[in-house]
Amino acid sequence: MNALHNSRLEAYRFPYGAVPVDSVVRLSLDVWDENSPVTTEDKTSQISCDLRIWIDGKGETLIPMEASQQDDHLQFSCTPTFTQAQIVWYCFRLQNAEGHQWFYGASEGQVGGVGTLREWMGPSFQITAYTPRTTQPDWYRGGVAYQIFPDRFSRDKNWEQRAQQALRLHPHGVARHIQQDWNEPPYYIRDEKGRVQRWDFYGGSINGIREKLDYLQGMGITILYLNPIFEAASNHRYDTGNYLQIDPLLGDLQDFTLLCKEAQDRGISIILDGVFNHSGCDSLYFNKYNNYDSVGAYQSKDSVYRDWYKFDKKTGEYQSWWGVDDLPDIDEHSQTYRDYMFGKDGVVRSWLRAGARGWRLDVADELPDDFIKELRRAALAERSDALILGEVWEDASNKISYGKLRQYFLGDELDAVMNYNLREALLGYVRGDMSASVLRERMESMHENYPPDAFVEAFNLLGTHDTARILTLLGAPDPHNMDGQHGSYRLSESERGLAKGRLWLATLVQMLLPGVPCIYYGDEAGLEGTTDPFNRAAFPWGHEDTDCQAIIRNALTLRKTLPLSEADHFFTLDLGDEVFGFVRKNNQHNQSVAVLINRNPAVAHEVRVPLLGSCVDELIAGQKLVVDNGVVQLNLPPLGSAVLYFHADKSLGAVPVPGSGVLCHVSSLPEALDETGAVEGEQGCLGASARRFCDWLAQAHQTYWQVLPVNPTDEFGSPYAGISAFANNVKFISARERAQYERAGFSQKDYHEFVDKNASWLIPYSYFMALKYDQKGVLWRDWPENLRTYDQKTIADYLAQRPHLSQVAKTIRRDQFEFERQWNALHSYANERGIHIIGDIPLYISGDSADVWMHQDLFALDTLGNPALVAGVPSDAFSSEGQRWGNPVYNWDAMRATGYEWWLERLARSFELYDYVRLDHFIGFCSYYAIPQDLPIQAGHWCLGPGRELFQKAYERFGNLPVIAEDLGMVTPAVRALMASCGFYGMEVSLFSDYFSQDGWYVPAHKVAYTTTHDTQTLVGWCEDHFGKQDAGARAQEMLTLAEGSNASLVIVQLQDVLGLDDTHRMNIPGSTQHNWQWVCSWDQLDASCATLRALTEKFGRA
Repeated sequence: MNALHNSRLEAYRFPYGAVPVDSVVRLSLDVWDENSPVTTEDKTSQISCDLRIWIDGKGETLIPMEASQQDDHLQFSCTPTFTQAQIVWYCFRLQNAEGHQWFYGASEGQVGGVGTLREWMGPSFQITAYTPRTTQPDWYRGGVAYQIFPDRFSRDKNWEQRAQQALRLHPHGVARHIQQDWNEPPYYIRDEKGRVQRWDFYGGSINGIREKLDYLQGMGITILYLNPIFEAASNHRYDTGNYLQIDPLLGDLQDFTLLCKEAQDRGISIILDGVFNHSGCDSLYFNKYNNYDSVGAYQSKDSVYRDWYKFDKKTGEYQSWWGVDDLPDIDEHSQTYRDYMFGKDGVVRSWLRAGARGWRLDVADELPDDFIKELRRAALAERSDALILGEVWEDASNKISYGKLRQYFLGDELDAVMNYNLREALLGYVRGDMSASVLRERMESMHENYPPDAFVEAFNLLGTHDTARILTLLGAPDPHNMDGQHGSYRLSESERGLAKGRLWLATLVQMLLPGVPCIYYGDEAGLEGTTDPFNRAAFPWGHEDTDCQAIIRNALTLRKTLPLSEADHFFTLDLGDEVFGFVRKNNQHNQSVAVLINRNPAVAHEVRVPLLGSCVDELIAGQKLVVDNGVVQLNLPPLGSAVLYFHADKSLGAVPVPGSGVLCHVSSLPEALDETGAVEGEQGCLGASARRFCDWLAQAHQTYWQVLPVNPTDEFGSPYAGISAFANNVKFISARERAQYERAGFSQKDYHEFVDKNASWLIPYSYFMALKYDQKGVLWRDWPENLRTYDQKTIADYLAQRPHLSQVAKTIRRDQFEFERQWNALHSYANERGIHIIGDIPLYISGDSADVWMHQDLFALDTLGNPALVAGVPSDAFSSEGQRWGNPVYNWDAMRATGYEWWLERLARSFELYDYVRLDHFIGFCSYYAIPQDLPIQAGHWCLGPGRELFQKAYERFGNLPVIAEDLGMVTPAVRALMASCGFYGMEVSLFSDYFSQDGWYVPAHKVAYTTTHDTQTLVGWCEDHFGKQDAGARAQEMLTLAEGSNASLVIVQLQDVLGLDDTHRMNIPGSTQHNWQWVCSWDQLDASCATLRALTEKFGRA
C-alpha cells in the first residue's frame, strides 16, 4: 500500500497553514493499493480510513473519512471544524478488510510537508488554530529593529558626573567600576567559583542613545529594542533592582520620555526588555545587601515581597535562577507580584504610558502561560497596539518547556518571538554546517505552523547580547571551540574577509525574508567578540568597518526599496544542498522577488528558476539573464547572490523615442552670423544661435538635444547648485530678440497669465532676489530677523515701503517671463524639426536659495537657518578624502508629510520645459550621505531617501514619467531595485561600461547609451590616456561608431565627441571650481562634423 498527504498543498489541506478558530479544514489522503486483488470499483468497501486527532490535555478523537474513487487511487477526505484556539495533532489510520492497520503521519523530525506511511503510529502533522488579533501593531510590522545594550552604545556629555553619583547608591555587594577608556575591551574578574567580582560601566546612557537618533533614522531603523534599562547592580541589568525606576547610571524618567518622544518624531518606536521570572538579589524587593530603604524578602519573612520568592521552609534558603544566587527566582503565581506588574499603575502599563510601545519577555519559556496572558491583557489595556515579543529559541508554535506544550501563538500570549529558530539554520547553512534543505524545511515549517501575523512579525536576528558576534561566528574555523574566557580571540585577515562574504549572504536573507529584521548594535560597525562579555564591547564610533556598514546598508535599503510589504505569498526553492532560495510574491500586482544565495566559497552554481512575470531584472550585480521556455538561468559565483525582481511590463516611466542625440549646453553654442557676417544671434543664448543648432541637429538626422540645467548658476558657473530650483538662467535670454518682441508690443495679458500660473515660486523668488540686492548679497540667514523667514505679506509690505525694491522684484519677474517666452519658442522650433529636448534636474540646491528660504522646514537646517546636514560622499576609490558638496539635504519626513508637493511642483515645471528630464544623482532618491555641518566628512552617515513613494505620487499626478535616471557611480542593489520597480531608463557610459569592447557594445535593457558626459573625459581624451595621442583620434571614432551601432534604442553623444576634441575642451572637472562650464564650439567645427554624424545615424537606422 502507498499513500500521500502533503500538508503544504491545498489539494490535501485547505486552507493552508495555521487557521483562525471556527475554520473548517478539508483534509485529504490519497491511497494506492497495487497488491490488492479486489477490483478498483470494490476498493472503497475494502479499505477504510479514520482521521486521528490528538489535543494535549484532551486526548484522542477519531473521525471517519469518506472515500472517493479517483483515476488510479482512492481519496479519503473529511472536514473537521476547530472551534477553540489550540494545537491540533493529526494523522491517518488506514485499515483493510483483513484488519491490518497502517498509520500515515509526518516524516521523522517534521510536523508538515509530505508524510510517511508506517505500520505503527509515528509523528503527527500539526495544525495551529488561533484567535486573530483585532488591533495590529502596525508600527512594528514591516519595520527594522536595532538592539542596544545601553551601557555600551553612546555616552552623553554628562555621563561621568552621573556615573559617579550613581555608583554611590550601591555601596555593598559586588564592586562597581567606571571604565574611562571607551575603547577598552570588556572583561570579567571572577572568583574561584566563576562569580563576577566587579561590574564595569562604560557610561552609555539614554541621552547618548537620543543623540544618535539621527544616525539610527538614517540607517532606516524604525524600532529600538533596548536591553534592560531599569535600576540594577550589574551592567547587563538582567538583575532588576527597581522595575519602576530608570537606572541612574543611564538617566531618569525625563530622559526616557524625551527619548521616546524624539524617537517617535523620527518614526522610531521603543521595545523594552522585561525580566519577570527573576529579579536581582540587590533589589528593592529582595535587598540582600541592604542597599535599599526597604524591608526586602531576604531580610524578613514579614516583607511585603516575601511571597514573590521561593524560600525553603526548612532551611530558609532561596531558589535562584539556574543556580545563580545573584538572581533569586520569582514565583509568578504570587498575586501581589502580579498586581505590582499588571495593575493600572503597575510596571507593564506605566512604561507603556511613559512612551514605550512594546515588551520583550526575557526567557518566556519560564513564564507560565496564564502569566503571559495577564501581562498581555495589561499591555493592551494601556495601548491597543502594544507588542508582546518573546525570547524563544526553538519553534514557538509547538515548543515544549518543562514537559508542557506551550500556547504562545494561540492568540492571547505572544505576538512574535525572537527568531533564534531561523538564526540557527541560516548561520548553519551559510557556514556549511547544514544543508540548504534543512534551512528550507525550517522556513516552510514556520510558515505553515505560525499564524500569518506571527510569521510576518518574526523578530529575525543574527547577533544578540546572548551570542558571539556575528562576524566572529561567520569567520572562525571552529566557532564552538573559541576561547571565551579572556576575549583575545580575533579573526585573521583572511577569516575576516570570509566572514564579510558570508555576512552579506546572511544579511540579504535576513532583510528580505518575511519578518522584522534586527541589527545588534555594532554589528554594522564590524565588531568582533566571543560570548559574554566580549560580545558587548562599546560601539567603535569613528572606527567603523566601512565594508560591514555597506553590507547592512545595501541589504536594508534593498528591503526598503522592493515592494515586499505587499507580498502575500511565500515559498522556498529546491535548488540543491548548497544554494538557498525563496520567493515572495504579490499576486494582486503581479510582482515577485526571488532571493538566491550560494554558500560555497569556492564553487559556482548554475541556477534555474521559473519565470514569475513578464519582465525580470537581476538587482545585485545587474547580471545578464537567460530566459528560455519560461525558465530563468543565471550563474551564482562562489559566495554569490542574486535577487530577481519579476514584474509586469507596466512601469511608472515613459519609454523614450528611439534615436540618436547630442549633449550640448546652451552656453556652449557659438555666436550666429547672417549671410552678411552681421551678428544674428548672441553666443550662448536662446535666439538665432539655438535655432541654428536645431537645424544642424536636424541635418545630422538627430532626434534629441540634451542640455544641462537651465536654472541660475552658482558663483562658479555650475548649473547644478543654483539659487532656485524653479527659476531659469536669464543670461540665456537673447537681448536682440527681447528688443524685437518689446518693439512689436509687450503683451501684458501673456505676462500676467505667466505670473499667475507660476506665482507659487515666482513671487517668492522675485522677493528673494530683491532682498538679496537690498542686503548686498549676504546669505539670507544673515538678513534681519524679520526677513529671514518667508511670509508673503511681511515681505510684500517691506518691499512696498521701498519702491526701488518693488521695481527690482518686478524686473526679476519680467526676466523670467522673457526666458520662458524665448524657451517655449525654441522648444516648439525643435519639436517641429523632430528634435526632443532632454533637460536636467539637479538633486540638490544651494542653501542660500529662494527655495530653502521659503521652505525651511523641508530642508535639514538648524534653528539659525544654517545647514545642519549637508550633502556629499564618503571617501572611495575616486576620492580618498570624500566630497562635501555643501548643499543642505532634504527633510524627507517633512516632504512626505506634504505628499511631496514641492517635488511634484518641481517635476511639473520641468515636464513643461522639456520633453524628457534627466534626474541627476539618482542614488540620492534611494539613499544619500549626510554630513553634519561642523564635522569632517567621515562623520557623515547614510540615510534613506523617499524611494518609489515619491515617483508613485508623481505617476498618479502626471501619468508615465518622461525621465532618464542618472544611475552612474555607486550603483547599489537598491538603486537597481528602484530603477526596476519604477521602470525608468538609466544611463550606460562607454568609458565605464562592463559590456563595451572592440567587438561591440551590449547596452543593458532600459539604458540610454552615452559616449561620455559633461563630468567625464572626452572620448579623445580618454583614448589619449589609454592608447597614446597618435592613435587617439581613430580610436575615439571607433568608440563613437560602436556606440551608434549598439543595441541601445537611444544613444546620446557629447558634442565634444562628435567634434573629435580632447580633454582641453572638457565641460567640467568634478572637484575643481576653475575653468569649468566655459567651453564653446564653433560653426566651422559643427559644419565639418555634420555629414559624418549623419552617415553614422543613417548607417545604424537611427535617423
